[in-house]
Amino acid sequence: MKIIKGEFPFEEIGRESGDWFSSWQEASDAGFDDNQIWSITEHEDTYSYGAPHHYINHIGHIATNERHDFETYYEEELFR
Repeated sequence: MKIIKGEFPFEEIGRESGDWFSSWQEASDAGFDDNQIWSITEHEDTYSYGAPHHYINHIGHIATNERHDFETYYEEELFR
């Protein structure tokens, strides 16, 4: 597993309303392949973007045009 700390580097694609997808299935139904779908989790003021199967502290899913390898995670600290 590879963890990269910093801003998520890809353009986030969600619902037409601009909201995140609520599930992996919803993003898949919108036409994205599994390796284009990212789960977003939150823990201790940090967003983690990773493979779509995560559900602990899950706050949403996004898609990207870029594809992931199911091994790389991005951790983005939230600032208050």
